[in-house]
Amino acid sequence: MSDYKFHVSGIADALPWLLTGGAGMLGRLMFHARQVQRGHRKPLSWVLLWDIPIALGMGWAALGLGIWLKIPWEATVSVSLVASYLGPHIIDLLFVKWSEAKFGKQNNG
Repeated sequence: MSDYKFHVSGIADALPWLLTGGAGMLGRLMFHARQVQRGHRKPLSWVLLWDIPIALGMGWAALGLGIWLKIPWEATVSVSLVASYLGPHIIDLLFVKWSEAKFGKQNNG
């Protein structure tokens, strides 16, 4: 009987990771579909394999952000989907724009 509780507890502990990772995969799939519609990618290619670590990484980074901001897990799953759709490049650009607006543009050289 106690063995059953252990398994249920393990699933409950893994649920946020599964949901945000799954939302990350869905977000990258939406991005891929958009790229296919625009003619920038083929429907099936090796590029899809490279999207898997990006999707999981973005989803799990969103999980950490959601925990840090203390937002409900439902909203964290949505943040994960949006972050994965945007991808690391767009989020980096948004961060650069924000930091330039907040701290001013820095000249290198």
